[in-house]
Amino acid sequence: MPGTMTGKRMPAWFSLTIKKRGNAVSKTSKVRSVELLGCNAGWRNYHFVKLTTEDGIVGWSEFDEGFGSPGVGAAIQRLSVRVVGQNAFQHERIYAELFAATRPGAGGVVAQALGAIENALLDAKAKLLGVPCYDLLGGKIRDRIRLYWSHCATWRINHPDWYTPPITDLDGVKAIGREVREKKFTALKTNIFTYDAGRPRGWRPGFGAPFAPEINVDRKVLRDLRTHLEAIRDGAGPDIDILLDLNFNAKTEGYLKILRAIADLDMFWVEIDSFNPEALGAKVRTRSHPVKRCWACANSCLISASRRWMSRSSTRHGTESGSQ
Repeated sequence: MPGTMTGKRMPAWFSLTIKKRGNAVSKTSKVRSVELLGCNAGWRNYHFVKLTTEDGIVGWSEFDEGFGSPGVGAAIQRLSVRVVGQNAFQHERIYAELFAATRPGAGGVVAQALGAIENALLDAKAKLLGVPCYDLLGGKIRDRIRLYWSHCATWRINHPDWYTPPITDLDGVKAIGREVREKKFTALKTNIFTYDAGRPRGWRPGFGAPFAPEINVDRKVLRDLRTHLEAIRDGAGPDIDILLDLNFNAKTEGYLKILRAIADLDMFWVEIDSFNPEALGAKVRTRSHPVKRCWACANSCLISASRRWMSRSSTRHGTESGSQ
């Protein structure tokens, strides 16, 4: 019956609140256009979705197709015809429609395209309501977050033309460790490197560099990784937290070899990418460091998780397997 809840009459203020909120969320602002923009970022490009409503409000989001996800932009363009003309406030409905239209190819590039569109819709909706995006997602929790220097040493070794000074030996690795400390960062994240005649080289067989589809971790890789981590620790000093990103560069037994090989080093976390949540759970349970799980991300030093999860079902699968 009107004005009641479970057979009891609601207070007047409750009815008024519901009415006011109903008016607020029944607003309409149709999507007028969806555009893709890109900019030169040196050795790769950055890509953006620009979603404009009939009120002239612009919602932005960012996506990446320069590394591992070719075709995201094409998927967004194909799907945008289903978005134009719809109410930007109804982002959940739009997402559901897009998911239904792409169900046979769910995940991967399609999921990234849906995510980019949804993020642009959320940005537009927040601007239309005059609130920050985090208010649509439960509200702000903190005013400050701790930052780490990502790809520390990595970009200066792998892309010396864009990131200077180039690192060509262990002295350079030690120097960037000192730079982290001097610039007042409290943590850094690096990757796997091997050393030939003292010169560092990125070891990324999971991405085909070097091409080694068996993705086995041998003794030289373990030895050189320790050398690299000890050098960066030498430069950074004892008070900087060190994070290690292993990406997709090993199988389960290889990740366990690495975790055992660096068990005595003072690591903040080790980040592991894996599409197998059961295997990831096994690494978490046998950890020597926190392991940051990425299914495809895990924390044993703390293994790191979930940046590759693209649906509620995959998140549930990872959680139930103990990998999250």
